Amino acid sequence: MERPDAGNWMRTRTVLLGSLAVILVLGLGALAATLRWSATRGATAAPPDRPLIVSLARPDAKEIVVLDPRTGQELHRAPHPDQGCLEIFLSPDGRRAAVVRDSPDGSTDVLEIRSLPAWSLEASLPRGASAPPLAGLASRQPDLVENLRLTFAAFSPDGTLLGLACYGGSGDIPQLVVTLYDLERQAWASWATSLGASSYAWLFPGRDRLLVVNRSVLPQWTNSLGDVFVLDQRTGAVVAQQTIPRLVTAYLPERGRLAPSASSSLAAPLLVGEELWLVTADLARFVLDPRTLEMRRVDPPLARDLAAQATMLAADRLVAFSPQASELLIIDPAHWRLVATHRLPVGSNASDWLLVGAEPEERTVYVGAISDGCLWRFPLDSGTLSAPLACGLYLEFPYVTYYHWPAFSPGTTAPAGATGLLQQLSDSIAGIATAVLAGTFLVAALGKLFALASVVDLLGTILPRLRRWARPAALGTIALELLTGVLLLLPGTQGPGLALATSALLTFTAFAIVGARRAPDTDCSCFGNLMPTRFGWATLLRNLFLLGLVAVAWPAAAAPSLADIVVASLLVLSIVVMSRLSAAVTSLRRSVGGVKPRHAA
Repeated sequence: MERPDAGNWMRTRTVLLGSLAVILVLGLGALAATLRWSATRGATAAPPDRPLIVSLARPDAKEIVVLDPRTGQELHRAPHPDQGCLEIFLSPDGRRAAVVRDSPDGSTDVLEIRSLPAWSLEASLPRGASAPPLAGLASRQPDLVENLRLTFAAFSPDGTLLGLACYGGSGDIPQLVVTLYDLERQAWASWATSLGASSYAWLFPGRDRLLVVNRSVLPQWTNSLGDVFVLDQRTGAVVAQQTIPRLVTAYLPERGRLAPSASSSLAAPLLVGEELWLVTADLARFVLDPRTLEMRRVDPPLARDLAAQATMLAADRLVAFSPQASELLIIDPAHWRLVATHRLPVGSNASDWLLVGAEPEERTVYVGAISDGCLWRFPLDSGTLSAPLACGLYLEFPYVTYYHWPAFSPGTTAPAGATGLLQQLSDSIAGIATAVLAGTFLVAALGKLFALASVVDLLGTILPRLRRWARPAALGTIALELLTGVLLLLPGTQGPGLALATSALLTFTAFAIVGARRAPDTDCSCFGNLMPTRFGWATLLRNLFLLGLVAVAWPAAAAPSLADIVVASLLVLSIVVMSRLSAAVTSLRRSVGGVKPRHAA
């Protein structure tokens, strides 16, 4: 005859398994929706799987041409009748272009976002003080946004964020102002940040931070080449700053000349993996951590003149270009030494060439000849020019000097629409780890809050000398866990949050070791009644695992994205459900066997 307890156990098990199945199905559905949302946001144009060059074309820059530099193939040609497109910037993935455009009558100007290679218009954004974040700045600092003009724009690696650097101010020295525009949400940042005097700036927008390199106006007076800033993407607050010192204080001649003419300055910054390289005009290099701006390495100058105006990375070679001497200087960055110098053929004008782009995986660069408007391929190993890849380009001053034409993008091999979480999965590990830690501490705090009496009793049992302080200690522990979870989620507070998490986990581990010795068969109340766990190896291993998550999240110290939070929430929810199911199964089995259950389901 079947026992009533056994029937109850079977019915309860069915309900629990059904509930678990529903939760998992809902969770997988939410995860799939998140992945689909991440993969399709901003996918208005299929990214090319090859490099791109966008150039003005002759005669008189009345056309815009999009080229494949490897073959010279023309991918698209668009009319440019009013010659209103001034500055141009391409996204690294080759999907978009940001173009500063003047109206034909010169009364207004806008920032156009164009899809490539079709050159179709995605958005038209106001420039100057009429942009929302700059309008807000104008109400607080009207002098700062006077005569405001856009100087530099840069896309994030996936082409979804656009960083903007503007110059303004009523004085003689230009003042740098930076802000962001989100192309996915079609929304401006809520902030615009002033970073002081500057002669030029480079931006590197990222998933959670904006990296800004600011070149000094007068390095011989300030004795610095410039400053590097890390800004929180959500608030615009400066979270790190580093000043770049001058290594050579004397005046130097330009390449190919004898008389000293100017002091060295920053030629170009390069973001190479997990390093920021700052290369100077006399070929010195500063290597910084792009998140903390810690100075990792300083390499001495390789030239005794101002040899570099532009630098690019071609596979394992750094290529510096001197327009005055029409020379390509090839540097081995691993050992920081000059390995070759190639002088391009010159006619009556020595400054006839410009460095257009570089193959990221080959020792090859692309150069343009201003005199005939042709594009050439230059393999570094052979040191000889190819046949012209394309001609009829408009490479005249000031477009090649001030307006960034022609523009180059290395392209990407990612499939169309593979943006967001799928493309950035490797970069999201730290964000997911941070979100899992935050969820763990928040769940632990809520669990203890609803089982406060049990927590107080446990503290009194394990630490009898502190029995009278058990309740304040329990409330303090709950407050600490809540604070840690919130700090891990809020933008710009991950450093303190991870430090608190480390301290709390070490303290909890020590408490678990003492508890295992004094009350080995007692529930640790780590998560109240949500996840019953006895003192022992399981508690110790869980804390070590969480400390491992701290180690994973620590280098990034960045707020998790929405996708990271969704994934982490599903993980924490699954762990809680499995723990409750395991506890219920154990409890019911004991009940069926005639043993009084320790934890009710």
